[in-house]
Amino acid sequence: MASTSNISSLEALCTENQARALLEDMKASCSNGWFFETYRFVDDGRMIYKFFLIDLDEQLEQGEKKYIRYHGWLEVVEEEGSIAVKPAGSLGPMLDSDLKQMLLTRFNEDVMEPVCKRHRVVTKVGF
Repeated sequence: MASTSNISSLEALCTENQARALLEDMKASCSNGWFFETYRFVDDGRMIYKFFLIDLDEQLEQGEKKYIRYHGWLEVVEEEGSIAVKPAGSLGPMLDSDLKQMLLTRFNEDVMEPVCKRHRVVTKVGF
């Protein structure tokens, strides 16, 4: 995927059973600074997985404390017939567009595309 493309949304078209398998595989397949944080259920039984991106290469040491750069997080939401990626969850509308773009692009390249290819699930990338 070209890095010059502006990604506005990520979605994987799948059944409910495939969605659960994809979420679990994404959780286990984090790399390149992505970490799985937690999951929760919403009232109707759908699951939301939360992932965050940090930069371990840009560590700052002050005194005896180390600080890392936290880029942000996104949520992968189980929808009817798909899973959808939402930068910063419900706070997404307040997120800087360049940061949102970077989070979507990185998550797609680092986690989503490899997992969906393994599961032979079709992805929809909105531009």
